[in-house]
Amino acid sequence: MDYKHIPVLLREVVEILNPQPGQTYIDCTLGGASYTSALAKEVGQKGRVIAIDADEMAIKNAESIIKNNNFQNVILVHNNFRNLADIAEEYSLEGVDGIVFDLGLSSAQLDDESRGFSFQGDRPLDMAFGAGEVISTQKIINSSPLSELTRIFREFGEEFQAYRLAKEIITVRKRKPIKTTKELVDIILKITPVRFSKSKIHPATRVFQALRLATNDEFASLKEALEATPKILKVGGRLAVVTFHSGEDRIVKQWLKQESLDCLCPPQAPVCVCGHKALFKPIIRKPLMVSEEELKANPRSRSAKLRVAEKIFSF
Repeated sequence: MDYKHIPVLLREVVEILNPQPGQTYIDCTLGGASYTSALAKEVGQKGRVIAIDADEMAIKNAESIIKNNNFQNVILVHNNFRNLADIAEEYSLEGVDGIVFDLGLSSAQLDDESRGFSFQGDRPLDMAFGAGEVISTQKIINSSPLSELTRIFREFGEEFQAYRLAKEIITVRKRKPIKTTKELVDIILKITPVRFSKSKIHPATRVFQALRLATNDEFASLKEALEATPKILKVGGRLAVVTFHSGEDRIVKQWLKQESLDCLCPPQAPVCVCGHKALFKPIIRKPLMVSEEELKANPRSRSAKLRVAEKIFSF
């Protein structure tokens, strides 16, 4: 299968990171290799780009791109970015010039009929990216108690019918296990009120998003990766994160806010006792959104937000 992916906010990310010849960058979400390729061209043969992805399909696709473009400055790492600290140690990554995350799902993953990222068609109910520890999507659906299913749909998908859907899933799975995307979609459509069934956004969108996030433990992975970035970036190095989910964006926003403060003590504290030092300063006060032109060319980019910060303090 051809690996199809349209990069989001690519021009803006490259402009803000401002890569120069000889520099080193980490692309934590290789995907279709668009960010990696753009950075590799700018840093030149004396520079280096370390590209990470948990999905073996993305790694294999990038191998051919690297060969066709003769990118001798790119190192591909088949791993989950939650292991960024270990990866940095393995490849002696210290004092790098920039780190970028694009947390969106690629079109190639949505089109992959061997997995169930898309609610189109009838595919195995499997939303695992690949490398790293994951929870089986089928196990989540067929074994989780009512409270846990409700939490997943509500917390990760912001699904307003989380409890009702969870109850229906439990009723159905008592008769037989739910193993395919179509079986799950049929359940979702059954409990969806008529007034929402003809919405521009498919009723299964939020549920599938929630299950993908839960399967790959994406919120925890993002937090772990963010925590690793200060020790890897040099002073003046920049961190760029593109999010597509309000929960992910909230994690990035709150973490950057915390790491841009010199004190985390409660307001009522007479003096600072925490000793916390600001590690970053925001480069843009509000997140960048896609342009109207990009939105028309790629409707899937509608929820993208770019946040960028620069490291200002060394441990």
